Amino acid sequence: MMVSRQREYLADASGAELTRNPLGLARALEKLEEAVEPTRAIKQGSAHLCIADPLGRQINLRAGFWSDIFASHPLQYLWAFKYDNQLQGIKVHADFAAVNVNFWITPDSANLDPESGGLVVWDKAAPADWDFGTYNGEAGPIREFLLHSKARSVTVPYRANRAVIFDSDLFHETDRMQFKSGYENRRINITLLYGRRRA
Repeated sequence: MMVSRQREYLADASGAELTRNPLGLARALEKLEEAVEPTRAIKQGSAHLCIADPLGRQINLRAGFWSDIFASHPLQYLWAFKYDNQLQGIKVHADFAAVNVNFWITPDSANLDPESGGLVVWDKAAPADWDFGTYNGEAGPIREFLLHSKARSVTVPYRANRAVIFDSDLFHETDRMQFKSGYENRRINITLLYGRRRA
C-alpha cells in the first residue's frame, strides 16, 4: 500500500475530528509564538529548527536572508506525518507554495540505513501550465517529464532535527526508507509550506 498526499490531509482531518477542535493546532502554534519566557532546554545552535523561537526572539525582528523570505511568504500549510514502518513515503510531486520546509524528528537510532530515509529533490520545477492534480498527484507524467528534461536529483539523507528548505515548485519525494519496527521508531516528517506557487 502506498502513502498518498490525500492520506496526509486525511490524517489532519482525523486529528480535527478526534479532538473536535480543528483550530487547536493553530492556537497551540500561536501560543508557542507568543510565549514570553524563553526555554533553556534548546540551545542557540538548534533554535532555528523550532516552529517558534525558543529563545524568545520574534521572527519579524530578525534580520537577514531567511527573515526576508519568510516575511514575504506567510505560512500557508503545516502538517506532520508519522510513517508506518511497512509503508513507503510520499511519491514524486510539487506543492502549491513558494517555499517548502521539511524536517524530521525521529531519533537517528531508529533509521537502519543512515544514507537514506530523507528527501529526494530534483532540479526541475513543475511546468507552469500543469494543474495541481497533475504536478501533485500523477507520478507517471511527472517521471516522464523528469526523464525527458534530463532532471538531476539530490538526495538528502535522514538526520533527526535536519531541515531541508527549497522551492516548492521543484519536484521532490520521500527517499527509500528502512526504520526499526515499533511505534516509537516511526519516521516523523513535519512539512511547512510558505507563500503561493508562482503563476
